[in-house]
Amino acid sequence: MFTTRNILLFSLIILFAIATNWVLDQEEQANDEAIMGRNDPDLYMLKAKITQFSLDGSRQHEILASRLTHFPLTDMTALIEPRVNLYSRDPINPWTITADNGRLLPESQLRDEIVELWDNVLAEKSDSKGDLVQFRTESLTIYTGQDFAETDQKVIVDGASGRTSAAGMKAYLKEGRYLLTSSKATRVMTTLQPGGTTP
Repeated sequence: MFTTRNILLFSLIILFAIATNWVLDQEEQANDEAIMGRNDPDLYMLKAKITQFSLDGSRQHEILASRLTHFPLTDMTALIEPRVNLYSRDPINPWTITADNGRLLPESQLRDEIVELWDNVLAEKSDSKGDLVQFRTESLTIYTGQDFAETDQKVIVDGASGRTSAAGMKAYLKEGRYLLTSSKATRVMTTLQPGGTTP
């Protein structure tokens, strides 16, 4: 026969079992969320080199880095000491762009492949006359498939004709055309070399 004491004891055992099961489920769910939320790298390479080819088989661009680390959750690749070579305008004499740090964001339905560079960015190329054209800035976004780069940081452009500084720039690298922007603090300013013309 069930007594009040037995019923109470049995009820307490059932409540304890339910509470224990609920606590274990919560811990398991928290562990699953922690594992799913982690963005541990799944690939790294030293002295890495990635080459992208055009449809005709010619080199379109190269991305090199002393270290490359890929993070699967965000599909972002961190680059240490990156160098980007853009070949579409000139397969023998490409644009070469270097920096201390960078990251590669792959092509998706919403955007083309992007390389973001920062810290001591330097881009340079020899023009058809053999004169070196270069620009320096602290950050640069490169759209590799379009040979287009832009920055909203101060930029200095050096060429055979002189030096131009600006608050930002959009660079159409294939055409060798630069749209320089000013701000309240920084105006577009050009210093011409003797006998030179505006870059």
